[in-house]
Amino acid sequence: AQESVLLRHNYTKGDSYITNQSVKQGMGLQGGMNMKISMGMIVTDVSENNIKMESKISSVAMDMMQGGMTMSYDSNNKDVELDQMGQMLKSQLDPMMEATIHTSIDNLGNILETRTEPTIPAMSQLTGTSNYMNYPEEKVVVGSSWSTENDNQGMKMNITYTVAAIADGIVTLDVSGNVTGAGTGNIKGISTIDIESGIVKSSDLKVSISSQGMDVTVTTNSTITKI
Repeated sequence: AQESVLLRHNYTKGDSYITNQSVKQGMGLQGGMNMKISMGMIVTDVSENNIKMESKISSVAMDMMQGGMTMSYDSNNKDVELDQMGQMLKSQLDPMMEATIHTSIDNLGNILETRTEPTIPAMSQLTGTSNYMNYPEEKVVVGSSWSTENDNQGMKMNITYTVAAIADGIVTLDVSGNVTGAGTGNIKGISTIDIESGIVKSSDLKVSISSQGMDVTVTTNSTITKI
C-alpha cells in the first residue's frame, strides 16, 4: 500500500529552531545582491490550533552591487571594520536585529497574526517569505498536489506543491508556480518537510521575474534546524 501522510505543524512549547537563509538576487547589468541571514525562533505557546512563536534575527551579511558601486555589511564585524557604506547599512539593519517578530499560526500553517515589536515597515523585505508552509486538509501520497497564493508588495505568487517522495520521515516536494502583478515570471524548486514536526527542513527556490523591461532572478536556499 502506498504510504499516506497527514501534514500538520506539530510544535511543542519551548521548542527552539534556527533558520539559515541565503538569498541571491541577480539583475544582469543592473547589479544584484547576496544576503545571508540567520534567525532564531522559539515556540512560546501551543493551544488548540494556535501556535505562537517569537523570532529574532541573529546575524545578517549582505553584499550589494548597484550602478558600479559595491556595498557590504556583516553584523558579525566590529564597527571599526565597516566602511562608510557598511556604516550606512548598519544604521538601517540594526533596528531590525533588535526587533522581535510575533507570529501565530494554525496547524495547517495559516498565519493568524503577525506583528513586529517595535514596528519596522521594511522588516518583511528582510525576512522574506513565510517559513510556515500551508498544508492541505487531507492526507497526501506520492503524486498529490495542492496550491497556495501569496501576495507580496503587489506581486502575486501562485505556488503548487507536488509530493515527489515520502521516505525516512521526510516528505520531498517539487515546487512550481507563476508570478503575476508587479512582474511576471515563474517559480521552480524543491522543499523537504519533517513529517513529525511539520517543519520545512529545507527549501531551494528559484524565482525568475520580468518587470518594467528588467529580468530579475532570485535564488533562495533555506534550512531550519531544531536546537
